[in-house]
Amino acid sequence: MTDSVEGIRWKIEEIDNEILDLIKKRMSIAVAMGHHKVDKAMPVRDMRVEEQVRNRYLARAKEVGISDAAAIELSALLVRESVEAQAKLPRPMKPRKVLVVGGGGAMGQWLCRFFASRGHEVKVHDDLPGGEFPNVKLEPGVKEADVIAVSSHISATAETLRQIFKLKPKGLVFDIASVKSPIVEVLKEGADQGLLVCSIHPMFGPSASFIFARNLIVCNCGSDVAVNKFMPLLNGTGANVLEMPVEEHDKIISVVLGMSHALNLAFFGALRDSGFSQEELRKASSTTFEKQMNISGNVARESPNLYYEIQHLNPHNREMLEKLIVALREVQQAGSEEDRSHMIRLMQQGRRYFEVKQ
Repeated sequence: MTDSVEGIRWKIEEIDNEILDLIKKRMSIAVAMGHHKVDKAMPVRDMRVEEQVRNRYLARAKEVGISDAAAIELSALLVRESVEAQAKLPRPMKPRKVLVVGGGGAMGQWLCRFFASRGHEVKVHDDLPGGEFPNVKLEPGVKEADVIAVSSHISATAETLRQIFKLKPKGLVFDIASVKSPIVEVLKEGADQGLLVCSIHPMFGPSASFIFARNLIVCNCGSDVAVNKFMPLLNGTGANVLEMPVEEHDKIISVVLGMSHALNLAFFGALRDSGFSQEELRKASSTTFEKQMNISGNVARESPNLYYEIQHLNPHNREMLEKLIVALREVQQAGSEEDRSHMIRLMQQGRRYFEVKQ
């Protein structure tokens, strides 16, 4: 029996190696396609083609003995690796002089690495060390920069932008603040002065090693030219870009960040008061609970100052959190009733929202 088991394991190992060899071959062809895209100035991502790959895997899922979910996950993984490899290929791009104001912080350093990896000359203005990037004074840094990225605390961003605008920069200026309400007027004033000003919100943190398939919001502050100058900086990254007027940003962010942050803060607060230790709960956890616990654990390790500013400075948060409280009370009410129709109705409403077929 042992020999038989070992023989089967050897065959599985052999097949695994064959699969990896095929992946290697696939990656080689993907890189060749990447070079073709560079030569023809084609975008890295083609959503139509990605959908075709996904459908190919789904069509054969049952035949090869895997679930639809596994087929989708496998196709997405291979597409992601291929696009990342293509995104790393150098593209003809005029090197820019980039100044990252606040470049000593976590997201500031991310911006420095991002621009440097794309062949640009990067300098930093910050009281903190800029790592491998030279730290310069604000005025000369602004005067010579083609691109000026502001990465500072939300509460300090307006004053930083004012200082930069006083220097009449010739280059593109953008911030990456998670809340725009405190800086909208300053941004629009800059655009009204004829400066190249837009506003960006990367929907990921400094631990992101790539931006393929990650969301990035680009806000128009009154200068179409500035938005058009920013877009080429993303060429070949495969990022998902959403454009909107800067005035619309905070309302959607009150849901995407404000509510989700509050939900996780409340979740680990309730865990703390449950009377059970983390270890006890993990031993009894379901798949859903484990995922939620991990997300809340990550939130607990984030910057308290950033989370405070996101909650405090977004004027739309209070309304969204009131809706969350009302929704939680309705769940509580539905679960306490003898008649289960209320809970069934809540679940049906959720299915319709997410378009989940019964």
